[in-house]
Amino acid sequence: MLLQAWAWQKQRVAALCTAATADRRDTVFLLQHPPVYTLGAGSSEAHVKFDLQQPPHPLYRTERGGEVTYHGPGQLVMYPILDLTRHQQDLHWYLRGLEEVVLRALANTSGLQGQRIEGLTGVWVDGHKLAAIGVRARKWVTYHGLALNVATALGPFSHITPCGIADRPVGSVKTALARAAAAAAAVADTKADGSSNSSSIHGTQQQQQQQQQQQQQQEEDLYAVSSDPLIVEYRYALLEALEEVFGLHLQPASQQQMQQLLNSGSSSSSSSSSSGVDSVPSRTGAVAIA
Repeated sequence: MLLQAWAWQKQRVAALCTAATADRRDTVFLLQHPPVYTLGAGSSEAHVKFDLQQPPHPLYRTERGGEVTYHGPGQLVMYPILDLTRHQQDLHWYLRGLEEVVLRALANTSGLQGQRIEGLTGVWVDGHKLAAIGVRARKWVTYHGLALNVATALGPFSHITPCGIADRPVGSVKTALARAAAAAAAVADTKADGSSNSSSIHGTQQQQQQQQQQQQQQEEDLYAVSSDPLIVEYRYALLEALEEVFGLHLQPASQQQMQQLLNSGSSSSSSSSSSGVDSVPSRTGAVAIA
């Protein structure tokens, strides 16, 4: 069953905006999407390299900030619906907070040291962008959020200029770990031999070829990566980091709450299509409420 994540967010934001102060509980959606491209409210179509009439995957325009990006299996997408009047009424503070969530998840789970880049929004590891962030707020209630490439097949990113940044490649947790392992192996070989020899270089080349073959296989079946063990690890890591950074105490949504969201999502998605904004389908989701 495809979950209408965009409609869920709209419904929850509307509920929080009209609720009494005591009932304005923060909500978090954490999920994977099927292959899809999304544009922000002011995104330039110049960053799209394919024919808009024949996209390789569905293309939607949303109200979030930022430029075009790709969502797909192996990528964890987190949509925090937070009432910033209970936190800090500052979207720049909120964006830096989402970056901090990713930085902590990377460090705590894989020992990866993520970086921020001044003037840009997101998180990079060794020059590769692993997390994209685009948000919007209504009456200080946030929606949209962040996308972390965990085991994502990166091929679909080649059809766009991700986030409008042409000179910085996209990566994933899995490729970052593979690069780190290859570098460590090369250093170990060098120390053992006293110099970099042809066998160590050949071994590194073989590893790179294997990585390329694995990437090609993933692109042939984009959904294969959705069950990668790293996904489970990072699902928990992102939720824990979100709690730490924003001082939340999240609880899984009850079956009744989930059913209410499903019902409201179906009706909301119908109305959104008539208004010219398509809903974005999702796959394998989790909901937590503070």
